[in-house]
Amino acid sequence: MMFNENMVYILENGVKVINTTPHSITFLESDGETITIVPECGFILNANPVEVEIESQREGVKFVKTVFEATKEGNEFINSIPSDVLVVSSLLAAQAYPGKAVALTPFPGYERKPIPEKRMNTDKFTVF
Repeated sequence: MMFNENMVYILENGVKVINTTPHSITFLESDGETITIVPECGFILNANPVEVEIESQREGVKFVKTVFEATKEGNEFINSIPSDVLVVSSLLAAQAYPGKAVALTPFPGYERKPIPEKRMNTDKFTVF
């Protein structure tokens, strides 16, 4: 799938976003009242988990860390998106596409809510 303008939503504060997660996102505008629901765009920005072995602190125990790498399809998609559009993805995908994808941050007071009740910031995103 390639990018098209219909995938872009403009939030109340003028920020342009494209939702590459597998679910809609409910944003709560900075006024704390206005809700904007952004549906998924139809393309899920994926990342491949890769285990990297790190120095073992204990004999007989292997320690690894998992890093996330971009996919060819993901790079092709993300490179087709205009630079003034924020590519909203999962935390894992944002790690795999540093500087190209962002992850959500919850609106204050909604940090521990289940996804259907969660409200996200329109002016604060996580980057890697």
